[in-house]
Amino acid sequence: MSPAEPPRFEALAGAYAARAAAPFALALRLEELTLSLRSNSLAVIEDLRAYFAPFVTQDAAPADLDFLFLDGPVEEPPVPLATRPHLPGKKPDKERTAELPGTHCGGRLVRKQATGMLFLFGGGTDTAARNSAAPNIAAPNIAVGPCAANRNQLVNFLCARYMERRVAAGWVLGHASGVVQGDKALALCGFAGMGKSTLALHLVARGLDFLSNDRVLVEPAAHAENGTPVLHGIPKHPRLNPGTALGNPELAPLLSCALPASFRAVYADMPAEALFGVEDKYDAIIDDCFGVETSLEGAKRSRFRLAAPLAGVVVLNWRHTAGPGEPMRAARVDLAQRPDLLEALRKPPGAFYLPGALETARLTAADCLRALSGVPALELCGGSHFAAGTAACLEFLDH
Repeated sequence: MSPAEPPRFEALAGAYAARAAAPFALALRLEELTLSLRSNSLAVIEDLRAYFAPFVTQDAAPADLDFLFLDGPVEEPPVPLATRPHLPGKKPDKERTAELPGTHCGGRLVRKQATGMLFLFGGGTDTAARNSAAPNIAAPNIAVGPCAANRNQLVNFLCARYMERRVAAGWVLGHASGVVQGDKALALCGFAGMGKSTLALHLVARGLDFLSNDRVLVEPAAHAENGTPVLHGIPKHPRLNPGTALGNPELAPLLSCALPASFRAVYADMPAEALFGVEDKYDAIIDDCFGVETSLEGAKRSRFRLAAPLAGVVVLNWRHTAGPGEPMRAARVDLAQRPDLLEALRKPPGAFYLPGALETARLTAADCLRALSGVPALELCGGSHFAAGTAACLEFLDH
């Protein structure tokens, strides 16, 4: 093979899978799908077991998605990588990729530039395609590098591969948070920095369940069993800066546990302006922060749910720079007549979505509107006030 020819996906995946024993395992149940996670590191698996606690299963059903996490030092990529174009406002050269030939569209290698982590994936989006594409590979989704030090990237990898499968099935990918009240889900969207995650946490503090932090999937009514669109989340907990965890009086008693105790005193003495400027993310594990729900019989239920019928979309279009006297305003809108607001919800797929999956994806604005057919929308504008926004969302759900 000449230097210009990349290895086949099956060959590279097989070489990684054969490199080391991976005796430590974990299974997750995400709605009807089972995910198998294996690693050469017990620490990696136990860390993920705690993180994904609401979704851990003992079910021995065959896996729909398989993951292999090989913990070790940073490695040089085995093939030349190309820089990916970045969206406006995003960090340049965040990821570099290489396309690999192989059966069923081959695969892709992604290197995260900040950490040096390598991610290899491919082999189709369904079990039959994966098995025929790479019958000797233990897992077609492989992470290589300092896995134990980069849990968030492992979580993002797993969620992205899960979402690719859903997108390939015709579900619409959205950039939103999600909450659930009873059997009604609410999608909270807004351009970067609007505070959709913070508003979602205010609603969870008021008794709603958490559904998703930053990505949602809308299952169109034509696909859903009850004939109405369904909002689906991903198993990723909120990642908070200290300003969100400690700077909101209503949330601080609940979210402060997300920060290591050694840092809380340091942050507590910082002026509010400086606190909100700190970029240092911490995972806020939902059930640790908000507690589980206990029935009269003593059964415990997680506050983290993954799906519910979609009752409405809330678009945050307010201004954090508004004067203290400027009120928040809430108004019903028609997203078909407000393409500017629709764009706050739409999310293009990234480096972890393969071309084969995108052939059946619904990616256009028209696709998004069709998926939201019959779903009411609410715009929050004026000054940003989370208490008022929370009240508006609760009233919106009640009507």
